[in-house]
Amino acid sequence: MKTKRLTYTLLLLCCIAALAGCTRNNGGEADFYGQWHLMSMEREGKDVPGYDGNVYWSFQSSTIDMKEVLPHNAPRSNYGNYRVIDETLYINFSCPDFMPPAILGLPRQAELQIIELSGGRMTLAYGSPATVYRFKRW
Repeated sequence: MKTKRLTYTLLLLCCIAALAGCTRNNGGEADFYGQWHLMSMEREGKDVPGYDGNVYWSFQSSTIDMKEVLPHNAPRSNYGNYRVIDETLYINFSCPDFMPPAILGLPRQAELQIIELSGGRMTLAYGSPATVYRFKRW
């Protein structure tokens, strides 16, 4: 009887520990927190050629991970920092080992205008003429 009770107690504790895992924002911008799938990129109203829908951006605390999924599902992560002021997303890839994926056309430091951020959708613009990035929360 004691063994059965001990088993149930341990199982209950394991379930509580699993449910109490880290799912919080950790101080970052709540609207950005999580993973976003870059659905499309447009420049001058036309789709950017060569984009295969294989880039994901993840935000947590002040860190951004721009992940490019390569053939055979091999991910290449690129870590930088971000901050949001007013309607602008500032990104900074100061470590020489990491930089935004080349297809994005972004430099190591960039200011992206936040056009839309609501309902699981995000639209950003960079440069002139603007490249428009459309995301869906993943």
